[in-house]
Amino acid sequence: MRRRTTGNDRGFSRRALLVGAAGLAPAGRAARAPVGEQAVLDNLERRAREALASIRHARTAAEADEARPRLRRLLRESLGFEKLPWPPELGVRTVGELRERGYRIEKLVWETLPGVPVPAHLYLPEKLSGKAPAILFYTGHWWPDSKSRENFQAFCINMARLGFMVLTFDAFGQGERGVSRRDHRRTEFLPAGVSQQGLAEYETRCALEYLWSRPEVDRERIGMTGASGGGYNTWITAALDDRIRVAVPVVGTSDFYEQIHVCRPLDWYRAVEHCHFVPRLIRYADNYEFVAMTAPRPLLIVAALEDQSFPIEGVRKVYRYGREIYGAYGAAGKVAFYQDPAPHGYQQKKREAAYGWFLKWLMDRGAGGPFPEPATEPRRWDDPALRCFPPAENRPAGPGFVAMAERLAREVRPAGRQIDPETALGAAPRRQRFDSKLSAARRQRVTVPVEEDLAVPALLLRPEGEPRGLLVAADDRGKDEAAVSPFTREALREGWAVAAVDPRGIGEMAVTKRGWMFAVSLLLGENFVWRQAQDLLAVRDALGRGRGFALYARGHNAALAAAYAVAAGGQELRWFVLQDGFLTYHAFISRPASARASFQLFGAEDFRRDVYDREIPYHYVPFDVLRRFDLPQLLAAAGARGLVVNPIDGDWRQMVEGEARRWVPAGVELACRTGMAAAMQKFRRLLSSSA
Repeated sequence: MRRRTTGNDRGFSRRALLVGAAGLAPAGRAARAPVGEQAVLDNLERRAREALASIRHARTAAEADEARPRLRRLLRESLGFEKLPWPPELGVRTVGELRERGYRIEKLVWETLPGVPVPAHLYLPEKLSGKAPAILFYTGHWWPDSKSRENFQAFCINMARLGFMVLTFDAFGQGERGVSRRDHRRTEFLPAGVSQQGLAEYETRCALEYLWSRPEVDRERIGMTGASGGGYNTWITAALDDRIRVAVPVVGTSDFYEQIHVCRPLDWYRAVEHCHFVPRLIRYADNYEFVAMTAPRPLLIVAALEDQSFPIEGVRKVYRYGREIYGAYGAAGKVAFYQDPAPHGYQQKKREAAYGWFLKWLMDRGAGGPFPEPATEPRRWDDPALRCFPPAENRPAGPGFVAMAERLAREVRPAGRQIDPETALGAAPRRQRFDSKLSAARRQRVTVPVEEDLAVPALLLRPEGEPRGLLVAADDRGKDEAAVSPFTREALREGWAVAAVDPRGIGEMAVTKRGWMFAVSLLLGENFVWRQAQDLLAVRDALGRGRGFALYARGHNAALAAAYAVAAGGQELRWFVLQDGFLTYHAFISRPASARASFQLFGAEDFRRDVYDREIPYHYVPFDVLRRFDLPQLLAAAGARGLVVNPIDGDWRQMVEGEARRWVPAGVELACRTGMAAAMQKFRRLLSSSA
């Protein structure tokens, strides 16, 4: 039944202003906060810069030693690899051997996880007498050729001729395990608390375990190197594992803020791989911490003079810090820097620098400077003789990885049924003062500051008379669509004021640099959708704090953000309606139809045309969320009545009622695969019962 109200409709404006102004930021500054994509990205970059600037770098050996256990614990948590089975049951098989002048290659296959085979090459000197030093070589992101890339072969060949053993293998999605950037980019693990770099670190440790087990290896003389993503992996493994006695990261990273800054216009390469996006990393570590965690073991930093992703001045800053902290250990000679005019890669001059460093510190030969490379003729990367799998039988890691992610998700249980929104979701940004003057118009545009340098636009629609409360509405298609939804129109007729909002990432606030946005959010330990929820709540605070409010959201993004806002809504939340959204984070992992497409492999050239259109957008996925809560707990947290309309599963299909019912908490109505007329009947009952 429609509730008629009386009184001056300006009363809502005055009360909202009073409530919105109480105890918040000084007037004027927040009111000038900008809107739009530039403002969203500037806000994110500013917070990343501040997080990194707040890190206190060790300056003495004692400070580095004291910080190392804490930093290692935090880094292991951010990577999540310790959630995977250990020790691994590798089941190593030798599948062939190549003998060449001065060296030989054992071709190996092992399994890091059930159904996840890994092809590897172990380079050995032609003749071995006694135990030999060994190098673990992680390939980085070279998709078709990977371990068989000719530059990488040249390094392994010459190190073997110098008396080293070298183990290298294909990373997932690459070489004989690819080619597919989508099979490499496995977001299914994120809800269960394993990052993509965590998968890389897990497989690196599996390889290190195998190397450690070889009787020919001198365990006191193990080094590690790799280029690009392999250089980054070298930084991380050396920082975590003292078994790596000597590290040579090549074009692997830079000062983190400089890397974040230069990758913004590039959209961080559309986030085709996520290995550099370690959750929460920049809250406690910059590249300088990797140096301090490695010190005083020998470290050579190799950089390219012109490198788009890793600015050379940032790498020099890292080296200058390295000289300082190694000097504090009395080990100034154990850190060095080499820059090559050649671009990103592992070209000859970079290899020569690495040869000399490994020779000095693992063989006590030479002074550590570059060692000249003799003429070397590696095989073509696609030579069938290099294959470990049968011809034309590349094998994706995706099926085995997803099976393991599903297993982890089944085993994980949140700590309890109740959640504390601030603990689970993070503390809200400091609310800003809303001091715009509202007119008497029943429809007007308002701009609400949500952070000191960011505002969101909204359409404010007011009913006749004193409002019953404020309905905050959002729609993936933008605030204009949210304002004309049958649900918002009915609420307006029933006396609710409506604020149709474009939170960051939607409508006027849409972001085209989503890869960069996801990367920086994850590095900060945030979920971008949680920030969107805070935008909705900031509008509630500005326009309707102290009165009852409600939430309506349509679309998979808006509904997800609104679920967070429901949990943080408190006792003022009267009701909510979520339309066309997800009901559980388990749907992000178990996607029987869509996952199959993500396992598809391509030819050496076709992989660049990978499509990601059926993936769950990566910026929707919170890291390690299932250990804290799932969406049903969010919907139950405030104790408000609600209605879920036509929810979807991880394959983007509308759920049937029996499937959806298991995820809907008590007190929440469900309308599955239904038309608007049937959904509106349930909505009217909800409005009536929430009066």
